[in-house]
Amino acid sequence: MNILPPIDVKISAMKKVTHWLLILFLFSVPLSQWISIKLLIVLFVVSFFIKKSFKAKQFLFHFGDILAYLLILILGILYTQDHPSAWRVLETNFSFLAFPIVMLKTENIKESDLHNFLRSFLSGVLLATLICLINAVFLFINGGSVDLFFFEQFTSVINIQPIYLAYYIIFAITYGLYVLYYKKSSIHSAVIIFLLLYLFLILMLTGGKTSFISILLVFSFFILKFLVEESAPIKRITIGLICIMVVCMVLANSVEKDTHVSSLNDSWERFVLWESAIRASPDLLWGVGTGDYKDVLNRYYLAHNLPQYASESYNSHNQFIQILFTNGILGVIAILFLVGRPLYLSVKYNDVFGTLVFFSFLIYGMTEVFLGRYQGIVFFVILHQIFISYYSSLKPSFASLKGA
Repeated sequence: MNILPPIDVKISAMKKVTHWLLILFLFSVPLSQWISIKLLIVLFVVSFFIKKSFKAKQFLFHFGDILAYLLILILGILYTQDHPSAWRVLETNFSFLAFPIVMLKTENIKESDLHNFLRSFLSGVLLATLICLINAVFLFINGGSVDLFFFEQFTSVINIQPIYLAYYIIFAITYGLYVLYYKKSSIHSAVIIFLLLYLFLILMLTGGKTSFISILLVFSFFILKFLVEESAPIKRITIGLICIMVVCMVLANSVEKDTHVSSLNDSWERFVLWESAIRASPDLLWGVGTGDYKDVLNRYYLAHNLPQYASESYNSHNQFIQILFTNGILGVIAILFLVGRPLYLSVKYNDVFGTLVFFSFLIYGMTEVFLGRYQGIVFFVILHQIFISYYSSLKPSFASLKGA
């Protein structure tokens, strides 16, 4: 007697396993780089056991812009001098290869799936910030200084750079404002408002002046929407909440100028770093190569009396200048396509939230190299692929129904 289950049952079970692994992976990303990488590897391996046929057109829709970006990085290895560093860059970009394949093997996601995946990630953000806050309070009570509540000292317990946690929080606030303003959640409005205020408090502790530019963009969007749309009680509440946050940012900036906290901020001269990366490049067409950026830029810092930047091996703190420096004009084209395509699709499908999400990456890119570390790369590729998978499931006739 054949005791093996039918093949369709096995495939269905494998899809369920992949689905829950995906949920767990998204939840783990803000909490632990070590755990999330291991889960991504498991997801990547498991995805090969899912039998799903797809056409070349579908593959290119999911993977085309990412593949072009990875090919530019690989091309940069051919003329780099520091090959070990170049291979470490490719290793850091592993999620650009693995996560799209995982999403390609899953079913096209619906709007409910989109929100469930995003909420898994946001739940991880909430827990990560709570761990940081509890740790800071505990250490402070046991004789620590107030510096424990700011920047690197605040986020060290989960081993994440504060700027990336700040970007996670900005995304969480954007999502919270979106569901509150457009009533996109069954969660009580009071709970959402409380979570938004809590996340904004943490953002004030972890985010520097450059990250505030992004959140101000989000605030401006909702204020402009409120001015041109028909008013409603929940919309007035949302705008009132935004006004409170803006006032708090202004007050915090005023206090910062008069305290030692400013010394902990990320307010070093961005213009110096941008100019250094542009001037240090021997070839703007091809760049210095995927692996040589630190060595070439540090030599420039030392030659131009900027030893403080060399000692910390600062990059250009601008994603577009950095890719120009490392991989030249082709790299800039690739990354603009990488960010611009999901932004274009969000506009095409009248997706207000998607437009906010991906336009923000253009702002991130002006002040940080958000694709310079795993924490930034995985954040971008998760959002990129989840929205791409969602847009691939939409029919043109549904476009006018999406968004506000």
